[in-house]
Amino acid sequence: MSEMPLTVTQQADKLRNVYNSRPAGFFKAVRKLYLPLQEGTATEKTFFDYTLVVFEETEKPDREPDFGSPSGSCYWYSPEGVVRKSDHWGNGVAKCNWAIKLKNGRTVYGTTSRDVKCYKEPKYGFARWSDFVHIPRILEINGQEVMTNFNNYLPRDRVLLDGTVYKKVVIETWEPETE
Repeated sequence: MSEMPLTVTQQADKLRNVYNSRPAGFFKAVRKLYLPLQEGTATEKTFFDYTLVVFEETEKPDREPDFGSPSGSCYWYSPEGVVRKSDHWGNGVAKCNWAIKLKNGRTVYGTTSRDVKCYKEPKYGFARWSDFVHIPRILEINGQEVMTNFNNYLPRDRVLLDGTVYKKVVIETWEPETE
C-alpha cells in the first residue's frame, strides 16, 4: 500500500522539525521546497507576510523611512528591494523568517531556529524583492483549495480569488470583503 503524498504544508512542518536545531539548513531546505512553487515577486505590499529571506547587512539609507512598525523596525523601499532597520532577526519575526548576513560573513538566523536574535543596537539589512520566498499556505475558500503566492496573497490575511478579495474572518474561514 503506497503512502499518500505530503501536502506543501505537511512538507514544511516536516522540514521545520528536521532542521529545528540547524537554522541554516532550515533556510536552505525551505528555499528548495518553495522556489519551484513561487508565483510572482515580493513587493512593498507583500514582503512582510509569510516570507523567508536573508538580508545583507548594509548602511543606513540617507532619507526618512517609508514605514515604521510597532516593534520599532523601519523600512526603506526602492525599485530593487527593501532596507530593514531592526534589533531583532531570525526565524519567527512576526509571520516571517528573516535572517541577516553580517559584514563579517556570519549569518544570524536567531539564537535557535525558533528564536529571534536581538541586538542592543539595530542592524540594517538589504534584500532584493526577487530574493523573498513566499511560504505558501493551502486555504479553502468557497469549497475550493487555493495555494497562496505573491500574486494572490494580500496583506492582513486577504486573498484575491477570481477578481474578489476574501478576508479571513476567523481561523481559516474566509468571506468576500465588502467596502
